[in-house]
Amino acid sequence: MRGTPFITPRSDSCLVFFGRDAAVTVYRVTLRDRETQTVVGYYNGAWTTDRRRALTLRRREAAEAHAARMRDRCPRNAELITVEEITADD
Repeated sequence: MRGTPFITPRSDSCLVFFGRDAAVTVYRVTLRDRETQTVVGYYNGAWTTDRRRALTLRRREAAEAHAARMRDRCPRNAELITVEEITADD
């Protein structure tokens, strides 16, 4: 087998840890409720309600590109589609 396939690291807290104390910031594209502003969907190529299936991206530019594509496809909900930054609590 040549190399290993790229695997997007995921966990319940959506944090990627390297070593003991270092953490990497990751980004998620989310859909929020119009009235309560709570997260009701996560982007994973389509929309899912399962946080564990959410696509986690290491680069904000990549997350913004996915969010922009979804805003173009769903203009009515464009203001509800956001990029969330997930960081470690140090």
